Amino acid sequence: MTSVAPTSAVTTIGLAPPAAGVIRAVPREDVAVVPASTTVTLGQGGSPALTYTPQPAAAGVTLARDAADAVSATIANTVSARTLAGRVEGVAAALLDRFKTDGGNFSQSAAFAPGAAQVDALGALQAGASSQPEDAYTLRITTASGVKVEVGLRSGPDGLEVQIDVAEGELTEAERNAIAGLSKAFQDAVDGLASVPPRMAWSSLGKFDTAVLSSVSLQATTTAQGVVSQSVEFVADSTQRSLTVKNAEGVVKVDVDVSKSALFGNAQQRAAAVGNYLQQFEAARTRGRGDEALMSIFKDAFAQLHQSYDAAAAPSSQAPRIASAGYTYRSLLSGVADFSASVSQTMTASNPYKTGEIDQFTYQVSQSSSVSGRPLFDLGVRQEQRANLTASFHTALTPQQKLDLTQDKDSQYYRFHQIKDEVTSQTAIRYEQGLLAEATLTHTRNLSTRVQAYVKGELTEDTLTPVLETRTRDLMSLVRSADLEPTELERLQRRDPAAADAMLLGKHLALASAVARERQD
Repeated sequence: MTSVAPTSAVTTIGLAPPAAGVIRAVPREDVAVVPASTTVTLGQGGSPALTYTPQPAAAGVTLARDAADAVSATIANTVSARTLAGRVEGVAAALLDRFKTDGGNFSQSAAFAPGAAQVDALGALQAGASSQPEDAYTLRITTASGVKVEVGLRSGPDGLEVQIDVAEGELTEAERNAIAGLSKAFQDAVDGLASVPPRMAWSSLGKFDTAVLSSVSLQATTTAQGVVSQSVEFVADSTQRSLTVKNAEGVVKVDVDVSKSALFGNAQQRAAAVGNYLQQFEAARTRGRGDEALMSIFKDAFAQLHQSYDAAAAPSSQAPRIASAGYTYRSLLSGVADFSASVSQTMTASNPYKTGEIDQFTYQVSQSSSVSGRPLFDLGVRQEQRANLTASFHTALTPQQKLDLTQDKDSQYYRFHQIKDEVTSQTAIRYEQGLLAEATLTHTRNLSTRVQAYVKGELTEDTLTPVLETRTRDLMSLVRSADLEPTELERLQRRDPAAADAMLLGKHLALASAVARERQD
């Protein structure tokens, strides 16, 4: 493979080398107006040429340096958009697309001139623009050969800045192409975070060839009046996907272990499992009176990360009996990769008369699996799902009553709810000489609900409702009723692999759905 040396023709003008993750502001005296529209064609070595037409920046906007490149042209086109989201449209993708032809450092910025032009460009911004939010994104990529790439993008009320730093080696053509291949994924993630309200778009950013790129991470912060109002960190490599979101409402964290692909279900099973989990999360939020917006972020993060890895292949129709034996255990599992996820709402003391009564919502859910023995012989699999809910909140004594708690004792008419739940499901699977010999599911619920009623601050009722249930289900009956042994028709259809595979896949999906219902009941 050929190597591309970093180019020096695109070094920063007026920018000192930034600290890691920081994009420095450009001094006003160093800026210059972008040139008039000119069609430019760039190419490097054997790489295909890129043709584009740079556009002059809007009135009142200046670029840090006179440059003829696609990134500068994109910035000139978008920087004067009326929304902060509009100003980064296409910029993130252009930064990574640059790697198709150039593997070196780069920087550019666009600033609004002081005065009325700045207000006109942003439309909604008024005097005191420094109080407007600022979004900063830092994408870090490490290649398999050890080269480190950092891409920075900052969008604020004063303008927009971008920077690319390549360190600890030179990028090969394959590495440059792999980085450029993430351009749409990077843009989708940035567009999602910049939209109002923010949305999650992370699944594609975790899909890359780990033989070329060893890790990809993205940090994003939103700052208002010098205070970080939201921070997001995404990390992906060959073994994990991780996403952490922190804002005023609380903290969301999802970690997915993608190292055990032998346990993944097919795409349909995984989609159904994620849907079941999302229903479970919403039921927990309803029970614990959790914040809807924070739970929405949690559900989006969970769903996105479970779309960021490849599901297992469907059973092969070339040898239906062997395929059934080898795939049956997957249909008895959840279908998704192991994970650990939590959502923690910011605690509040909503009753000033009794500040020790804290409103809170914390939900933790996880899955862990272990594998022993040899596939198709003496395979053993154990999988456990665990969910824990801790919540407390205040409600009025009756639905008609308005809850208005103050330091006045006469306002103290309310109920204080405290919930502590733990739910576990354990699946055990064992093969003997290539045949499924044992499959069991043990489901345990340990629920606790305490409700205290107060009238004028005096306790009038204290009710504790515990629920403890344990049941074990022999899944072998479900396996037998699934009729996974190939019929005479299926044997005949071995001449039509697609039809035989579809029939066998349908049976496995039906089995997986039946087991999933057992876990939920």
